[in-house]
Amino acid sequence: MPEKESIFSVQKPVSGLQIWNLSEIMRQYNVWQLANALAHVTQMQLDAEEQLRTRGDASVPVERMNTWYVPCLKMCNAECERLELTAALNRLAPFNFEIRQGISWSELRNQAKTMLEAIHSELCFRRFAFVPTEKATLHDRFAFGWEEIWKKFPEVKEDSQDAIDCYALEKNTACVFHMMRVAEMGLRSIAKKVKVKLTDKKEPLPVEFATWNKVIDGIKTKIAVVRTKPKSARQNEQLQFYSDAADQCTYIRDLWRNDVSHHRKTFNDGEALGVLTRVQQFMGLLAKKEGDEKSKP
Repeated sequence: MPEKESIFSVQKPVSGLQIWNLSEIMRQYNVWQLANALAHVTQMQLDAEEQLRTRGDASVPVERMNTWYVPCLKMCNAECERLELTAALNRLAPFNFEIRQGISWSELRNQAKTMLEAIHSELCFRRFAFVPTEKATLHDRFAFGWEEIWKKFPEVKEDSQDAIDCYALEKNTACVFHMMRVAEMGLRSIAKKVKVKLTDKKEPLPVEFATWNKVIDGIKTKIAVVRTKPKSARQNEQLQFYSDAADQCTYIRDLWRNDVSHHRKTFNDGEALGVLTRVQQFMGLLAKKEGDEKSKP
């Protein structure tokens, strides 16, 4: 017998990309309850077929309808609402009406059969992507390597998360693209740290609107100028750090950024993983430097 109606709780539909494990999918979509509802509708069809085979057509007894079939349709309705199965819900409306008005075994069989077909047809359009275990492990552990970076550079969190999502789903070129957006935020932070002033046609140019070439050249020029002036050991250390960081930006630009931004090539799985690792290391160094500077008097 179907469960009581009071246990039903229709959740909000899921929107946007979600990467879940199998347990989460089963909970979100209440898979057991869905399977239970389908089993009861199937049994309803089998009951009707058995009655027609052994006793011929007749009206379904009211007590049987109210005890078994009406609760069954309520369960089915709840699961169809949860999954937004609109075609199935459209089939359920007249089915619910007819079963309450009185229905024959042949009509019950036909309605149950049509109901099952509608549900199974729509379930084919609820798509899920499978993530191999190795990539799923990287996806699950990703945040641990980025927590400190996100604290210092919260603006890169969305792109870095999008990058690992793309990698898990084998969208490797998209993964590289998102990582280049992350690296660009690192480049901008270096420019601001060394107080680069950029111009375009003799007009001030914000770092956010400058090309990578212009920003990198601006950083190197500023560092070269500052190095000609007297400095403390700490200042020399900082200049060397940001000079090396700018060199890393040059490497990132030449190896990946230009190609992915100008549609020159696509990237494979190994290359995407290499970019994830290299950009994480780059941003990790910047985050650590940021923390070290704030901790010093």
